[in-house]
Amino acid sequence: MTTTTPIATHYERFLDLLTRDPGAADGRDTHRSRYGERLDPSGASQPVVLTRDEWIRSQIDLTLALGRLLTEDDVVVSAVPYELSFIGAQVDRVIEMVGASVISVGTSGTICPMPRLLGLIEQYEVTALVCSPSFAAELAGLAASLGGRPADSTIRTIVCVGEACSTERLDRIGAAWTARTSALYGTPSSPTVAVACDHGALHLCDHRLRAKVRGGVRGELLLDGSPTGEAVELWPADRRCDCGSESRVLVPLGSMASAVRGPDGLVSASDVERIVFRHRRLAPHFACVVRDGTFHVTCAVTDSRAVDAGAMRRAIRSGIDEALGVEAEVTIVGVQDWSTAPS
Repeated sequence: MTTTTPIATHYERFLDLLTRDPGAADGRDTHRSRYGERLDPSGASQPVVLTRDEWIRSQIDLTLALGRLLTEDDVVVSAVPYELSFIGAQVDRVIEMVGASVISVGTSGTICPMPRLLGLIEQYEVTALVCSPSFAAELAGLAASLGGRPADSTIRTIVCVGEACSTERLDRIGAAWTARTSALYGTPSSPTVAVACDHGALHLCDHRLRAKVRGGVRGELLLDGSPTGEAVELWPADRRCDCGSESRVLVPLGSMASAVRGPDGLVSASDVERIVFRHRRLAPHFACVVRDGTFHVTCAVTDSRAVDAGAMRRAIRSGIDEALGVEAEVTIVGVQDWSTAPS
């Protein structure tokens, strides 16, 4: 007989941990629990530290979020970074707290490359993936190239982390796997910053984080006064999501390094992504970098022989120009050539 422990009980246990020996006069725990690294805007590595208080409270928010998506019957592949990162260990712990089973494969591909992972998905009848949007897209493409049908797999839930992802691309990933999709948002310094509601919007964890946007509604995210290097859109406090939550909606826009100034303000890689995925014949693959103020976009089609690549390239480029007022160079490749496509 299986006994299910309510998520609220786990929450209470977490809070109990936070009240033990706080180690600080004001009740805030100053014990350093986790060390990691992040890259600053110049590309240099910078140390990051989380206290026990921050680490556990972040897990609480993620547990409550994944508790709405996963059950004890799920077998979950966790394909997220572990090296000098917080998100891998946190995702594993939270999946266990929800009561599901976890298979940790990381992202290095050394011990468990994608072909082996596809075998594990079949062998263990994996029901959920926690990974980046790019990983989910590439895994689906590989499965198809090997003669499989991702849509016929046992995967029914995909939780995307680690990259900004538009709802348009998220829907495309879900269609490739015939799975429901959701997203989580965090930064290298704060692994859980916003979690999804039942309507798919990401809500800021503002009960423990102070968030502002430099320059207004769209711009660089500041957490507790510190710049993150990440571009977001943060809804005003008086604008409500349809779910009714009072927590503000946060829309990830990618890194500030992959954004440019357009005629109407900041234009991000996520803005470009939304325009790109208006084209139905595209696979869920997407890459975008900025060089000399121009977006360089790479996308893919399942069957390059069935598509007029030149016409599609022109249509995407003009669509970006008309909607966003910025220049873009577009490359279209077949899914089978994605691994060698120029970035």
